[in-house]
Amino acid sequence: MTESLLDANLIKKYHQDLVYNYAEYPTCDHWDFNFNGEDYKNALLDWLPNNQDKKIFFYVHIPFCEQLCWFCTCSKIITKDYNKIKEYLEYLHKEIDIIFEFLNKNKIKLNVGTVYFGGGSPTILNREDLKFLVDKLNTLFDWSNVENFTIESDPRRVDEDRLIFNAEQCGANRISFGMQDFDINVQKRINRIQSAKLFEDILTDRVRKLYKEIAFDFLIGLPGQTTTSIANTCDKIVELKPTLVQLSLLAYKPWVAKYQVQMLAEGPLPNFFERRELLKVIHEKLSKAGYKRTGFECYSLPDSPMTEAFNDGTAHYGASGHQTGGRVNFLGVGSSSKSNLGDDYYAQNVYDVAKYKKLLDSNLLPIFRGMKLSKDDQIRQHATQQFKSYLRLDFIDFENKFKIDPKNYFKSEINNLREMIDDGLVKVSDKSIELTEIGKDFSQNVSNIFDSYDPPTKSYEKRLEDIRKAKDKQAKLLDNI
Repeated sequence: MTESLLDANLIKKYHQDLVYNYAEYPTCDHWDFNFNGEDYKNALLDWLPNNQDKKIFFYVHIPFCEQLCWFCTCSKIITKDYNKIKEYLEYLHKEIDIIFEFLNKNKIKLNVGTVYFGGGSPTILNREDLKFLVDKLNTLFDWSNVENFTIESDPRRVDEDRLIFNAEQCGANRISFGMQDFDINVQKRINRIQSAKLFEDILTDRVRKLYKEIAFDFLIGLPGQTTTSIANTCDKIVELKPTLVQLSLLAYKPWVAKYQVQMLAEGPLPNFFERRELLKVIHEKLSKAGYKRTGFECYSLPDSPMTEAFNDGTAHYGASGHQTGGRVNFLGVGSSSKSNLGDDYYAQNVYDVAKYKKLLDSNLLPIFRGMKLSKDDQIRQHATQQFKSYLRLDFIDFENKFKIDPKNYFKSEINNLREMIDDGLVKVSDKSIELTEIGKDFSQNVSNIFDSYDPPTKSYEKRLEDIRKAKDKQAKLLDNI
């Protein structure tokens, strides 16, 4: 059997219409809508005092873009009215004040190791407002402990001087660019025109010296992508030499983002088999250029901080993609942002900016759902994270962390992996469950075996029903705010 036919058969066999990326586990549709701002405060009070040594990933959400990209399912607002952004910033500052007033009242200090400004597009902020926000955070925790500060940047909205300002005046040392694809036909079909020349102009020698990590987000499954176009895009990536390339599979959800149908005006999206062929080209091109596969969706150069983190076991996959620094203790501010306190708690802010403002006007934290994880949740959360971050599950790691015999605890799951083992996707030994070279592209399917909320036996219709129920609960809750 040829490799292409083998891949086609495996994709057909393991294809699921609804696939979870397991940035969180349990997935957020199973979180509790009765979990509110007061519950979140209690969670902070329960978790933080006993975990002062653990580094915090502090996330700030700026939900604004000047132009709509038709592939995007992120929480965002399209505007060129800077007054709307100024008004949002006032409320963002208020949320930060409420959190830190509560922490200070309880004599709790945040040990922040990573700061991440995401969006939307944080570079929509003018220099004055960006600097003011950074200076504010500087007064609230010890910035000398911050090892990584990322500002997601739209290459169409920044120049060399702005990137230098972000680094020298604000302290950013990591950039994440929404590169997506360099083929002009693909760019037209997703309403995002940005040439490789843009990146050549802004990634000067001086900029490269200021930033220890330059990341490109590379989206797979876009309309018009072919093996030839992807090969050309990879060649341009290699020329531009970002230290990190983060892949992501297009999430086509027109029931969430109706405008996505515009991508289909000139033809369908690549199917699952075609995506696999695209991924194969990317792997061959980037590997030949010296990039290492350092996670399910991650390729990095040998001297990248991500490569070092992957090798020494301090990498992590989460809502902001693959990151260094180990298991993330994630505190988010801004509309729709999520928080994750160790293995114990999840929480999320409301999406709707009007509701976000209304709750803050009442001096309430804008949390609308969350949960406290059970011991089984914690164990399975760790399993899904290991498959995404390291493409393997180490038994000794589970014994040390949870004081369990993982081979016995996951006895039924290992038994359910039998077909994947026979198909050459997974290897199980006395020490680990490890994904093979072919199996690395099926990490989500393997993780799903360990999901007790949405196991492979759960029908597509039942999964959609659970998602609809969660959306209905969310809508009813927001109507009462």
